Amino acid sequence: MAVIVVRLNAAACLIGADDDGAVNLPYGAVLVSASSLTDEFEREASLIPGWSWFDLNFPWIGAVAAAVLLGSLFGTDRLRADPGRPRWRDLTWLSWLGVAAYLLHNVEEYGIDARGRLHAFPQDFVAILGLPPYPDASIPPLFFVAVNITAFWVAAPLAALLSRRHPLVGLFVYGVIFVNGVLHTVPFITGRGYGAGALSAVVVFIPLSIWVFRACFGPGRMSYGALALLVASGIVCHAILMGSVMLFLRGVIGTAPLVLLQVANPFVLMLLLWVGERWRGGALISRPGRGREAAFA
Repeated sequence: MAVIVVRLNAAACLIGADDDGAVNLPYGAVLVSASSLTDEFEREASLIPGWSWFDLNFPWIGAVAAAVLLGSLFGTDRLRADPGRPRWRDLTWLSWLGVAAYLLHNVEEYGIDARGRLHAFPQDFVAILGLPPYPDASIPPLFFVAVNITAFWVAAPLAALLSRRHPLVGLFVYGVIFVNGVLHTVPFITGRGYGAGALSAVVVFIPLSIWVFRACFGPGRMSYGALALLVASGIVCHAILMGSVMLFLRGVIGTAPLVLLQVANPFVLMLLLWVGERWRGGALISRPGRGREAAFA
């Protein structure tokens, strides 16, 4: 599947790009012959210098993983902490659903967006920063891979695995999902235009976040203080990301520190949430007179 995607990308690159540098995939691209796709495969690298095969195709690999996750979530009980509880109120099940949601969001950002642009988010991102489009933008392609692979291929699944014993850590991904959803949605609904990722933010991220906040926080569940900490962790995540980019653009740090900060970022947030769970003997994640497990009954 990944090879087919790369070939489609190459064909689309030959057909044209927007003024902002994002490549368009016209409806007729699917009619391009297999032989011509093969012939132009190697030209993709020259048309988008600096982007590796993995840079351009990790969202499609993630899409396959999301499909497997969704099949397991809705077709089996393997990812549920308590099969006797409705899926939509099972914190572990919701933790894994958040992983699948972000992997699908990556497809719109780095695969193909709602306007038919391929790998559009990096171009949108540098445009917001006032930088020239790729291949002239100075932010290294590895930055985007470090952000997404570390957070949503490693940290978020790890958090879901830990969710039965560490409920707030398990929901780590929803702090990122909510804040990211707001950052995508506000410009979209205020008329500043569509950016890659806005559709899934409006349709998936915001409704899913609202449901998780309702199902997992409040009377008899985790406290609203825990919810505030979860949202704060998402804000901190984006602050570290953008702060490191600003330092890089000003020449304060180089490529290696920029990338390493993205690798460390999600684990710092998980540590923050773990400390929150332990604060005052677990006061944030349980109600007075109720234990940890009872908090989710």
